[in-house]
Amino acid sequence: MRLLQVSLRTLLVYSLIMVLISIPMSIFAVRELLNDEVDESLALRSDQFLKHIKSFEYLDDLELDLKIWDQLSYDVSLIPTSKPVISKEYRSVPLFDSLEHDFHPFRTLTSPVDLKGNHYLLTIRMSLVDNEALIIALVLVQATLIILLAGGLLLLNRSLSRRLWKPFYNTLNQLKAYQLDKAESFIAEKTNIVEFDDLNKTVSHLTERNKRVFLEQKEFIENASHELQTPLAIFHSKLDNLMQIPSLTEAQATTILELEETAQRMSRLNKNLLLLSKIGNDQFREVEDIEVSDLVSRLVSNLKTFADADMTIITAIQPLTIKANGTLIEILLSNLFNNAVRHNVANGEVLIEVSQRTMSITNTGNRLVMDKKRMFERFSKESKHEKSTGLGLAIVKKICDTCSYNIAYSFSNGKHTFSVTFL
Repeated sequence: MRLLQVSLRTLLVYSLIMVLISIPMSIFAVRELLNDEVDESLALRSDQFLKHIKSFEYLDDLELDLKIWDQLSYDVSLIPTSKPVISKEYRSVPLFDSLEHDFHPFRTLTSPVDLKGNHYLLTIRMSLVDNEALIIALVLVQATLIILLAGGLLLLNRSLSRRLWKPFYNTLNQLKAYQLDKAESFIAEKTNIVEFDDLNKTVSHLTERNKRVFLEQKEFIENASHELQTPLAIFHSKLDNLMQIPSLTEAQATTILELEETAQRMSRLNKNLLLLSKIGNDQFREVEDIEVSDLVSRLVSNLKTFADADMTIITAIQPLTIKANGTLIEILLSNLFNNAVRHNVANGEVLIEVSQRTMSITNTGNRLVMDKKRMFERFSKESKHEKSTGLGLAIVKKICDTCSYNIAYSFSNGKHTFSVTFL
């Protein structure tokens, strides 16, 4: 189909070039044909005039009569010449028209005449004004035809291209809107074009296979997270029992504390994976009216309890009510607030603003080393903080995608800013 579209465009270009070339060629051909007709008319008039003059050659005062006649005649001139002219000559020249007081194109025939042993130069002329008007009319007609032809070919090319490529663009639009984590399947449109049918079948097979692999991976993560809960609980219980042994040495107690911290980190990681799985399975369907300003105030008060004493937390909160799932919104805000505190600098600052339909969290910090496009990917982290699992921002992005919120990140003047727009 691409070749067909290119062929149509090539045909259009070649057609326009041929028409443009044909216009001057046709004008030249018409002009030559008209000149030939005029030349034949001039030759006929010249022969008639010579026959007429020859019949009066016996007159004694013929030369005087010719002079008088030459002055009275408009389109015929008979002038004596001292040297004989060998052949006839046709020319197109501009001459002054005494009737219209302007120069006009004329076609002239100059031929030799011998009368009573004297040489004369006979010139017969004919106006080409009508011929020029005809040529101009032909040019206008051809210009109109080329405009109509070009417009028609363009419309034809656009119409054919739109009709031929409609199935392709339908498939492309479906692919753009297709999401693996949604329940909708890719529906291949039946067309009358074999190539597009093959393409749609291949795309449908590919999307179904990818979706199946995605669901299997998600199910594996969910099952693995569920299965890990029991061993982790048993592990925590055993560690608590070990901590109760009175004869523990300091080295043994330190080792048990390190194991406890590792177990807690594994537990947080497991909970985050389960949370991502639940969000992907659309298990948070209940929605309610949530006053974001009240929720932000409550979370900020809790945030100050574990933030460093030298860290400044500033709020600029305006009333904002949205309809959403309360659990997801609380997780979203908590992760963003914790991220701002965890990745701050000494004597840093956190600014939380809520206005209209947007909430922004700004914190001081060092410039990112990693690509900010990978910031929201799972297990993509730059900080080596022991409590960081690399899933916090991935959960934030997943919640925003699920709830159709817009999240944006920027860094300027040593400050990181996350903005969430509630649509």
